[in-house]
Amino acid sequence: MTRDQTPSIDDCAVLTEVAEVARRRSLDRDAPIVAIVDGLVADEHVIAQSAGADVVLVGDTGRGDAPGLELARHAATAMAARRTRVTRASRRAAHDVAQSLNLIGLTTDAAQHGRLDTEEALQRIRDIVDDAGDDVWRSGRPNRCGLVLVPVDLCALVRDRVDAPDITATVPDDDVVVLADEHALGRSVDELIANARRAGATDVRMSVRADHEVATLRVTDDGSGFPDDPPTEVGRPFAAPSGSDRLGLGLALIAEQADDLGGALIVTDPGHGAAPTTVELTLPRFDRHAPDPTAGSLAAVEPSDQVGAQADILEGVVRHAPLSESLEAIVAAIERQLPGAMCSILLLHEGRFLRHGAGARLPLAYREAIDGVAIGVGQGSCGTAAYTGKPVIAADVTTDENWDDFRHIALAHGLRSCWSTPIVAAEGGDILGTFAVYKPAPWHPDESAIRRVNRFTYLAAVAIDHHRLFAALAKSEARFRSAFEGAAAGLALTALDGTISKSNPALSRVVGRSVAELAGTNLLDLVDADHHAAVLESWAEQRDARTSTLRTVDVPLADSNGDAWLSLHSSLIPAESGRQPYLYVEVRDITASRRQLADLRAREVAEAANQAKTDFLALASHELRTPLNSILGFAQVMQMVDLDAGQRADSVEQIVSAGRHLRDLIDQLLDLSRIESGQLSVDAVPVDAADVVGEALELVRPLAAAREIEIVRHVDDATPSALADQRCMRQVVINLLDNAVKYTPTGGRVDVDVSRVDGDTVRVSVADTGPGIAPESLDDIFQPFLRLDDATVSGKKGTGLGLAVCERLMREMHGSVAVVSTLGVGSTFHADFPVASGNAVSAPHDEPDSAATTRSRSGHGTVLYIENDPASVEVVRAALRLRPDLTLRSAETAAAGLALLDDHTVDVVLLDIGLPDRSGWDVLRRIRVDRPELPVIVVTAGGDDGPDDARPDRLFEKPLDVRAVLGAIDAARVGTPGDDHAEPMHALDQ
Repeated sequence: MTRDQTPSIDDCAVLTEVAEVARRRSLDRDAPIVAIVDGLVADEHVIAQSAGADVVLVGDTGRGDAPGLELARHAATAMAARRTRVTRASRRAAHDVAQSLNLIGLTTDAAQHGRLDTEEALQRIRDIVDDAGDDVWRSGRPNRCGLVLVPVDLCALVRDRVDAPDITATVPDDDVVVLADEHALGRSVDELIANARRAGATDVRMSVRADHEVATLRVTDDGSGFPDDPPTEVGRPFAAPSGSDRLGLGLALIAEQADDLGGALIVTDPGHGAAPTTVELTLPRFDRHAPDPTAGSLAAVEPSDQVGAQADILEGVVRHAPLSESLEAIVAAIERQLPGAMCSILLLHEGRFLRHGAGARLPLAYREAIDGVAIGVGQGSCGTAAYTGKPVIAADVTTDENWDDFRHIALAHGLRSCWSTPIVAAEGGDILGTFAVYKPAPWHPDESAIRRVNRFTYLAAVAIDHHRLFAALAKSEARFRSAFEGAAAGLALTALDGTISKSNPALSRVVGRSVAELAGTNLLDLVDADHHAAVLESWAEQRDARTSTLRTVDVPLADSNGDAWLSLHSSLIPAESGRQPYLYVEVRDITASRRQLADLRAREVAEAANQAKTDFLALASHELRTPLNSILGFAQVMQMVDLDAGQRADSVEQIVSAGRHLRDLIDQLLDLSRIESGQLSVDAVPVDAADVVGEALELVRPLAAAREIEIVRHVDDATPSALADQRCMRQVVINLLDNAVKYTPTGGRVDVDVSRVDGDTVRVSVADTGPGIAPESLDDIFQPFLRLDDATVSGKKGTGLGLAVCERLMREMHGSVAVVSTLGVGSTFHADFPVASGNAVSAPHDEPDSAATTRSRSGHGTVLYIENDPASVEVVRAALRLRPDLTLRSAETAAAGLALLDDHTVDVVLLDIGLPDRSGWDVLRRIRVDRPELPVIVVTAGGDDGPDDARPDRLFEKPLDVRAVLGAIDAARVGTPGDDHAEPMHALDQ
């Protein structure tokens, strides 16, 4: 059976195995299922219902039959059909209603903004509403499908309504029984009569006929009939023509209910308002079969008094009637079912004693005599049943061995037989007590009596469980209320939007408002407005995950200017089905602890800064003095000795080399300092590692080419993006490549590999053919200022900081760097980055200004250098001697520089950031507004890339690479190409 088919009686599965019920339900969620269970095993009844049976009967599981089976099959089939149709239709209809509402909104918006004529918009909305009528009706189907199915005599239903002179009825003498909701079917008949009268009928004739399978109610009237123009569909909601309700919701509801019961609503109309009009309601016929003679004395259909008694008892349980009242009602009901019997219910206390629960007809003296009896074998029928968990039937207490100690008590009160059944909890299987049936003569219960008592015993278990549950709930609520009101921390129960439904006195003290004032207030009103988003995000995460995990958000108190802080600890409290959950929020004043923590952290930061400064000075002193010694030494020699051209060139080369080494050392020390002090900002985004490696290779290739070192790049095209800070990744790769080139002998080789490893890692590997690293040195290779003894093999000395910077940058990006090395063979460094979930975001490459590359040559030019350091100005002035067509103008302040710009023609601006009167970035912003086409080259000593709204054409760090600066000036000048031999900027400038 598919979901689009309506189940039939023959499709109904009748199952006797509880496990089979669960399996069948898992295969088809909409199939009708009747389960037959053993009446002596209460658990099977509960488990069968839990597994998904529509109807559960007590019967012979060996033969697979039970009294009332045919009724159960009809009921299960009707329930399954209704469930299938309602679920399918309501889901589809809800979606269609949402679409219709969206179309109405779009049409209204178009009319409001003049994109659609008002009359045309109204017509469109009418059309949408007409089409949406069926969807609205179907979406409300779940609220109308709660039919209570019972056997109904259709003939009697019609006879009861022949109470007016305009109504006549023709019905057979025999009953015509259908399985339906009696009240709903009665309302349907009344609606058919009213519908005929509204059409002007003066003669309404009703008749009932039946064949073997179908019962039909026919209503014929002499009214105006159904209109043909426009054509209408009977049973369709909201389809009545203007001015008429003949085809309104009444017939739609009748047609829907008939369909649910497997029937139909049929209209026969001659048309054009001619009479007569006939409406037929057809329903499947149901005939109750006689009881199976092998089934004992229990009828196929529950006696009305037994059903009514069960309903009354359950009603009392639901309205939380006292337990004694419910148990006495159960005892009275079974006593009516078993003439001559006296019954009692004993409740198990402390797992050892039975105490009186119900049984008013038992002699009081007997009840008092057995009250508090201990359970165990030989403790009468009840004590033994409670101990063993099995029914105990003492057909004659005078001979039953379980009654040796109690026989005289029973006989003294005229009790000759006692049958006791344990009351077992529906969940968990715990023994709750016993249900006993006494008779004044020897007696053994038949199968009918066993089934009756089993049903009421189960009902007693439900009542006891319900009472215990709500008693425990009441105690728990009382404890919660006491703890809630007396808690030292501020507590609140709120809706998901933060509206407070309950608060305690402590919260009142924390926020300075009374409990009455807090009721109905939104908790967010107590929080600084700038932090609302953080609180709402925390609540939304709990709501979406349906989790009770405690979440904490620290926020300032409203109107406190950040001086007072609250800590909100919230957890989601699930609610009953169909109701919204709510939040349990604990509010604490953490102002004092936050201040203490801030003071502690400040001291720790100060101490760490002092220690870092001491360590920095101690470690850097030697490294800084070494290249400085070369610079000063060769400079003094040049002052004291008249060197020839070759000696002078060698000395200058030594000074330049030492200066570059000193510059690299300062740059790396600054990087390391920023990392260690936590001032390095890392922005992890998806980055294409292959692009970053390509950029790094462009910087390192000139050094490698000068030493005839081959660099080979390998990239796996399937490598995903890495999650990293692009600048930091580039710095790591440059340092690893620079390290490899420095320590690889002339004519050697460096391999760079980009690939994915272990599924979630992007690896950049740099392998060299250098001397390798001794095993005992591998653990220290990433320590600052470490240089191996054979580090001079390449003729290049490193600072000992490059690998330390790499290690710390990788740690900041949640990656790692490692080395594998073999002496005499070479070393391989691996930088591992996490795989990013998104696409790679490549940083923009520095490209020459398009305007600069397309402008024509203009001859003589002027360079304005705004710089307050005279030595720096002189360095640039000396360098510009190589460009005789350029004139240098200088200004020591921002104000003087801007004045020169206003009074003179300037082709290129060199701009220092650290000016005495204002920041160079402010000057750049002013130039971008007044003269946006003017090239600006920024010089900085701090490695600052600048704000987003003030971007220079180029940026250099001090100390300057003079050749690179000249090349940048040439590229920026009108029509002058850059210096192809200029060295690239420092990596931080890229």
